[in-house]
Amino acid sequence: MDTYLFDGGRITKMEVDYEPACNEKIPMAMELAKKNPDAFHEAIEMMLQLEKQTRLGADMVSCSRVLVAICQICLQAGNWNALNEYVSLLVRRRSQLKQAVVKMIQECCTYVDKTPDKETKLKLIDTLRSVTEGKIYVEIERARLTKILADIKEADGDVAGAAAVMEELQVETYGSMDKREKVELILEQMRLCLLKEDYVSTQIIAKKISIKFFDDPAQHDLKLKFYNLMIQLNRDTSFLNTSRHYQAIAEPPRKKKPAAVESSTSDEKKKGDDKKTKEEDDKKSEADVAVEPEIELTDAQKKELTDKLVCAVIYCVLAPFDNEQSDMMAHLSKNKKLEDVPAYKEILRLFMSKELINFDTFNADFGMILAENEMFKDNSKHGKKCITELKDRLIEHNIRIIAMYYSRLHLTRMSELLNLPTNRCEEYLSKLANSDTIRVKIDRPAGIIYFTTKKSASDILNNWATDVNQLMSLVNKTCHLINKEECVYSVMCAVED
Repeated sequence: MDTYLFDGGRITKMEVDYEPACNEKIPMAMELAKKNPDAFHEAIEMMLQLEKQTRLGADMVSCSRVLVAICQICLQAGNWNALNEYVSLLVRRRSQLKQAVVKMIQECCTYVDKTPDKETKLKLIDTLRSVTEGKIYVEIERARLTKILADIKEADGDVAGAAAVMEELQVETYGSMDKREKVELILEQMRLCLLKEDYVSTQIIAKKISIKFFDDPAQHDLKLKFYNLMIQLNRDTSFLNTSRHYQAIAEPPRKKKPAAVESSTSDEKKKGDDKKTKEEDDKKSEADVAVEPEIELTDAQKKELTDKLVCAVIYCVLAPFDNEQSDMMAHLSKNKKLEDVPAYKEILRLFMSKELINFDTFNADFGMILAENEMFKDNSKHGKKCITELKDRLIEHNIRIIAMYYSRLHLTRMSELLNLPTNRCEEYLSKLANSDTIRVKIDRPAGIIYFTTKKSASDILNNWATDVNQLMSLVNKTCHLINKEECVYSVMCAVED
C-alpha cells in the first residue's frame, strides 16, 4: 500500500518514487539561490521541472517537498511578489495533488508574520485567501487567515469591513476544525457584529453555538465570553434573558471531571442477571451525574460572582410579569448565596409576596443600595430605562395584588392605593389588560373598575354547554305548552259542535 495515494477520496497509484531526485535537487536549488541572488529564477525553474515530474508521477510526498521548497526559496530571496505569483500558479496546475497544496498553504501561512510591511502582508493574505476559496481541504487555513485580516481591518478602524469578512466564514460546517477553535471564531463574529450594532445577525450567529458545549469545565473562559456578549445583546431588549445569562456566569467554575473507570463485570454475568445490572447502571449513572467539586476562589472572585448574582436578581425583577419570570424569581430566592446580600433577597421577597409595595418606603429602604449598581446610573440611556422600568414593575405588581383582593373598586380609591392620578391608573390597567395579565372592565361614568378572573377553555365550554341545555329545555317546554293549547282548543271546538 506504500505505492498508493489516497487523494480526495480516490486511490491513486504512485507510478514513480522521486525521493532520491528530491534529496539531490532541492538542497542544490536552495544553495544556488542563496549564494547567487541572480540565479533565483534558475533555481525556481529547476524546482518547477521537478514539480511537474512528481505531480504527473502522483508522488505526493515528493511533490509536497518541492512546493514547500519553492516557497522557501522565495522567502530567502525576499521576493514576495514571486511568492504570490508561484502560489497562484502551482495551485491551478492540472492534476495538482491536494495534500501537496495543503502543505504549501500551511507553509505560506507561517510567512504572514514575517512580511516586512503591512502592504506586503495584506497582499499575501489576499493571495492565500483567493487560492483557498471553495476548497474544503484548506478551510481551516482560510479561516485563520480571515481572522488575521479581520484583526487588521479592525485595528484600522474599519469595523464594518472586519465584520463583513468574518461573516463570510461558515465555521459551523467545518468538519476538520477543532470544536474550541470553531467557538472562538463564532464568538469573534458575534463581537464584531455587536460593534457595528447589527443585533439581528448577532442573534442568528449566537444560535450556532450549543450551550451544552460550555458544560465542560475546560471551556469556562469561552463560557464567560459568550454570556458577556449575550448580555450586551439582550440587556436593552429582554431583561429576562439578561437575567438568565447573569445566572449562568454567576456559577463558580468547577474542576475537571476524572475519567470514568471501566466496569470489570463480564457480558455473561450481565445476561444472567438483568435486574442487578440495571441497578448497578443506575448507581453508576447517578455517580457520573454527580456535581464536580468547585474550585476554591479568592475573595475578589467571590465578590465578582456575588455581583453577577445581584445583576441576575435586578434584571429578573425588571422583567415584565409572566409565568416564566415568576418561576425564575422563585428559583433565585432559593439560592443560598443571596444570604450574603440580604437587601436583594428582601427585594425578591417583596415582589413575590401578595402585598402592596409603597414606592416611598421602597425608595427609602433600597434606593441608595440600588443606586450603587451600574444599571441605575442616571447619566446613561440604559440607566434611565431601568429606573423607569422599576417604577412600572412596582405599579404593575400593586395592580395585580389589588385584582386578587377586589372584584370591583372605585377609580379614586385605586388612585389612592397606587399614589397615582386617575388617568395614569387607566393607562396601567389598559397595559395589563392588553398583555392578558388581568381581566378588567371600567365603567367610566360611574368611575368603577370591575375585576374578573381569567377562565380556562374548559370552563368556557362548560358554561356554553350549560347555556345551550337551558335554551333547549325552554324550547322543549314551549313546544309542549303549544301542543297542550292546541289539544284543549280542538276539544272545545268539538264540544261546541
